[in-house]
Amino acid sequence: MKKITLLLLSAFVLSTALAQESDRKTGIGFRFGGMTSGITFRAALKNEAAFEGIVSFGHKSFLLTGLYEKMKPIESTEGLKWFYGIGGHIGFFQRGGTYWVFKNKGHHVYYFEEGGSKAVPGIDFIIGMDYTFKNAPFNISLDVKPFMDFIEGTELYFDGALSVRFVF
Repeated sequence: MKKITLLLLSAFVLSTALAQESDRKTGIGFRFGGMTSGITFRAALKNEAAFEGIVSFGHKSFLLTGLYEKMKPIESTEGLKWFYGIGGHIGFFQRGGTYWVFKNKGHHVYYFEEGGSKAVPGIDFIIGMDYTFKNAPFNISLDVKPFMDFIEGTELYFDGALSVRFVF
């Protein structure tokens, strides 16, 4: 738990520093949805870009995701943007944790024996819509995030979520 707290604190400090450097906004909040639900933070960068980090928790596991996103304003609505991006993740599964792989109409189950653990890397893509409220310190986004794991081959997933962030 100390490592996770340290990681979240480091991500928060990094995102704040990046936001101050680019004179833009930073947001931290929750991602509700599929397999990568958890804590999300986004720091705006220069040139209509952003860095988003997601920390997801599961049964005896957690997943760290980093995404570089390009933000494109929708001129007809102030505060509304669409975005797309690419990044990567690494999932950590520990002692007796179950790693589910859904494929076709069935599923495969990888179970790591007691005392065992597994780190699973992967690549992520994201596309979505983002809205920042004009008179409130909140931001919401809706996205689709397909990703690929590299575990005993490759497994492709299709994920999506609603994120709500406090923006400062």
